[in-house]
Amino acid sequence: MSNNKIRELYEVFRVQEKVGLFLEDHMERLFSGAEKAGIKLNFDSATIENYLKKFLLKENVDCGNIRLSVYFDSDTGEVQSHKASVIPHSYPTQEQYQNGVSCSLLFSERDNPGTKIANTTLRNNANKLIKDHNVFEVLLVNHQKEITEGSRSNVFFILNNQLHTAPDEWVLPGIARKKILKTARDLQIQVHYSALPYDKIKEVEAAFITGTSPRVLPIKNIEGFNLKADHPIIQQLTKGFSKLIIDYINSHLH
Repeated sequence: MSNNKIRELYEVFRVQEKVGLFLEDHMERLFSGAEKAGIKLNFDSATIENYLKKFLLKENVDCGNIRLSVYFDSDTGEVQSHKASVIPHSYPTQEQYQNGVSCSLLFSERDNPGTKIANTTLRNNANKLIKDHNVFEVLLVNHQKEITEGSRSNVFFILNNQLHTAPDEWVLPGIARKKILKTARDLQIQVHYSALPYDKIKEVEAAFITGTSPRVLPIKNIEGFNLKADHPIIQQLTKGFSKLIIDYINSHLH
């Protein structure tokens, strides 16, 4: 894969009790992202889902993260190959779920936020900031000085017991984010699809990030502004999301 015209469209999903969680949602996002980016996938959804299920059985994966990589020619959009791999994972500790994590800000935005194409420059810049500032995640600030998403997560803010998150078309459509939005609807929690101006952090009651590995993870501070990690809405959403996972596993166990 040394050819610099070859790029990677990818999905990372989590396995729990040998079940690939929300696999259909991940595949739907893969196909949607490919269509937006003009990538000509040479397989259909049923074929790739079957391939992944066989991979899980062959590798005997009980829990962890799986990356599906689809390599394509950036000039023509033609797919060169695809492969699944078990990748290292790091899940938050119980203490981090209870007390929250620290985040910094990075003034950057994705080229194609709706498509999960590897962006080495953004990833390297984010990793450097995470290491230098000793934080769990960096939140991206766009050219309008609004916080849109995390470098590897989605972000939600709570103001006046209501959720605020950037519009769908501005961010990577995270699967955990999708499930949280469903849970919020079920709980009749109002959601505003508007990015938070970064100079309004001081008005925020609480915030959390969502993602395949962190799931629902409270933020305890952003650039020194302290937030309420044990906010009741975060607890409600965490409980609701956990139920979705349990129900999904129970319906997919063989």
